[in-house]
Amino acid sequence: MKIIGHHTCSSNGLITEIEKQGPFASTHIDEDQKKHKFLGSGFYFWDNNVNMAHAHGQKNYKRKYFIFEAELNLLDDWFLDLAGNRIDMIRFQEIMSKLKEIDINTQNWTLAHFIEFLKSKEKFPYRAIRAIDTSIDPKDVVKFVSDRSNFINLNPIFIICLLDKEQDIILSFKHIKTFPSNG
Repeated sequence: MKIIGHHTCSSNGLITEIEKQGPFASTHIDEDQKKHKFLGSGFYFWDNNVNMAHAHGQKNYKRKYFIFEAELNLLDDWFLDLAGNRIDMIRFQEIMSKLKEIDINTQNWTLAHFIEFLKSKEKFPYRAIRAIDTSIDPKDVVKFVSDRSNFINLNPIFIICLLDKEQDIILSFKHIKTFPSNG
């Protein structure tokens, strides 16, 4: 599956150099609450959502940041899709259940804890993960039928984490926006 990903980074540096070196890794550190990453350590993108890249930049880079756009090639063989593939979701739930059954205290583990544990045991065959953040902005909600509470979120937040930045995954990486803008 080929998709567009948006990556936010600090505006320190030359755009041309960042296009060559980026994207940049985020590291998950269990001991530091501020260093907990949603899907563990990796290279993060918003799945075709420049508005989320912008919101992330405002919050984490003191309003001085770049947004880059990448074409990502996510092949089923090594892509864990926890946002759109029910088989992947069921398999990952089974893995989490098995870990809970053995003598490991997983009671307070987050999704990132499970992923990092599996990576540390070399039991994680994936190179990319996609998940959905179920945070909902009420303006994005549309009811299916008027007399029920069921709804669809027309602006879901999909997060992509690449475990490496190989050329067969990142087909292109280019600057699209600078904040604050110069004009």
